[in-house]
Amino acid sequence: MRRRSRRDKVTIYALMALVMLFFLGPIFWFILLAFRHPSEAYTLPPQLFFEPYLGNFGDTFVDPGNNAPQLLSSVIVSTGATLLSLPFALAAAYALSRFAMRGKEFIMNWYISLLIAPPIVFVIPYFILMSRIGWAGAYQAMIVTLQTLAIPFSVWLLKSFMDEVPLDLEEAAWVDGAGRFAAFIRIIIPLALPGIIVTSMFTFVFSWNNVIFPLALSKQSTTTLPVGTISFFASTGVYWGHIAATAVVAMLPPMIIFLLLGRYVVRGLTFGAVKG
Repeated sequence: MRRRSRRDKVTIYALMALVMLFFLGPIFWFILLAFRHPSEAYTLPPQLFFEPYLGNFGDTFVDPGNNAPQLLSSVIVSTGATLLSLPFALAAAYALSRFAMRGKEFIMNWYISLLIAPPIVFVIPYFILMSRIGWAGAYQAMIVTLQTLAIPFSVWLLKSFMDEVPLDLEEAAWVDGAGRFAAFIRIIIPLALPGIIVTSMFTFVFSWNNVIFPLALSKQSTTTLPVGTISFFASTGVYWGHIAATAVVAMLPPMIIFLLLGRYVVRGLTFGAVKG
C-alpha cells in the first residue's frame, strides 16, 4: 500500500510539473528572448544558456525609449479607469444586493452581456462620440470608454462580496440611528474592504491589458504600452527582442500589485467565512 501511495504521489507531481511546463514554458521562453541578442533569437537548436543582453530594454525604454511614455500612459489610464469605476460599481452592487427590485436578473444578465460582447462593437460609436466632443486622443476618452467593461466586471464581483455581509449588522446600525448611507460607509465598506481591493486589482489588470480601446482612441503621446508593442511589427521584419522586452516590462506592474496585495486575494476568496 505504501509503494502504491508513493507511486500515486509521484504520478500526481509529474502531471503537475507537465501542466506547469505547458503554461509557464512559453512565458519563461519569452523572458529569455527579452535578454537575447537579436542575432541569437533564431538560433537552431535554441540555446538555454547565453550571455544576457540588455540592449532590447535599452532601445525600448532608454534610448530612444519610445515605450517609456507608453508605460506612464498605461498607468494613468488603468488607474483612472479603476478609480472611476469604483463609486458607480459600489452603488450598483449595493442596490442589487440589498434592494428587492424587478428586473434584477435582467440587469445582471445585461452586465454579463457587455463583458461577452466583442469590444470591437463599441469602438466605432465611441470613436465618433469622442471626436464630436473633442476627446479623441485624450486620456479621458480611454478612461471613460473602459467603463463599458470595468463597471459590469466590478459590479459582478462586488455584489457577491456584499451578499456575504450579514444584514443584521446593517439593521443594528439603523436601530442606533444611522441612516442607510452612514451604515453603508461605516458597516458595508469596512467589512467588504477585502472584496473591494480584490475587485480593484482585477479591474486594474483588466484595463491594463485592454488593447482595442487605446488602439482606436489614443494618439502618439497617449498610446499605452500594450499598443506600443504593435509598432515592432514592421514591413522590414518583426523585432522579437523588443517585443519581448516590452512584454516583460508590461507584466511587472500587475505582478507587483498582486505580490503586495496578495493577502487580500486570500481574504476575498474566503470572505464568506465571516458570515454567521
